[in-house]
Amino acid sequence: MTLTNFFNIARLGHLMRMELRKSIKGIFIALVVIFGVAFTGFILDNVFNNYKVYDMHQASYVFFLLLGGFILSSLAFNDLSSPLMRYNYLTLPASTFEKFLSFWLLTTIGWIIMFTFFFIIYSFFANTIASLFFRNVTYMGFTPLSKLPLIGIKYYIAIQGIFLVGAVNFRGYAFMKTLFTLMIIGIVGGIIFYIFMIDIANSNMECTMEKCNPMQEQLYRDVWQVIQWLFWWVLAPLCWVLTFFGLKDQEV
Repeated sequence: MTLTNFFNIARLGHLMRMELRKSIKGIFIALVVIFGVAFTGFILDNVFNNYKVYDMHQASYVFFLLLGGFILSSLAFNDLSSPLMRYNYLTLPASTFEKFLSFWLLTTIGWIIMFTFFFIIYSFFANTIASLFFRNVTYMGFTPLSKLPLIGIKYYIAIQGIFLVGAVNFRGYAFMKTLFTLMIIGIVGGIIFYIFMIDIANSNMECTMEKCNPMQEQLYRDVWQVIQWLFWWVLAPLCWVLTFFGLKDQEV
């Protein structure tokens, strides 16, 4: 079987254009809502706080990048929720890898570029309007390459795959079901971690009257470093693999 049976750049392009045409109206509505909420919060923030210098656009960017991107990712593979649309989608003349890659590109690279572009326009518009009403405030522009936005993008790429997994496996309300699943996993994982570490803490950790910080113990630091490494380097690729095979199982 040749490589073109799995991946063809022209086929991928056609598939991405098709998905964009289907979703463009919903994306536009989502952007209007996001920036409407952001601008309302921006004005209220200025009303109730006596800023001399306003430099909160970076934090607002990160919040709405994550929230909007996670919701958008949860809507990927939405055709799988209906039996008729599911059949049509699964029989499209494209490989499973191309179907996965098209949504991955649209909901990661595509979303980051598109949202950043519109947020730059929004921040300029918001600063211009606010300057007319709050003349004593200096409004700082949004700088997408500053530290906080770049950190937000890193977190988005690391976490976003979880919602792609939810989009493939859940039928309807994928965003809420994914959040609920994460909450359950977090609670169970936290309990297991506590049980696993409590005996070690009680037996090995030395506390004094002045200081008793378990995270200063070498064992805890080692465990935390492993968790961080798994988060940054394993979580996203694992979710992508699970999404691919989850989509592949739908075709069986």
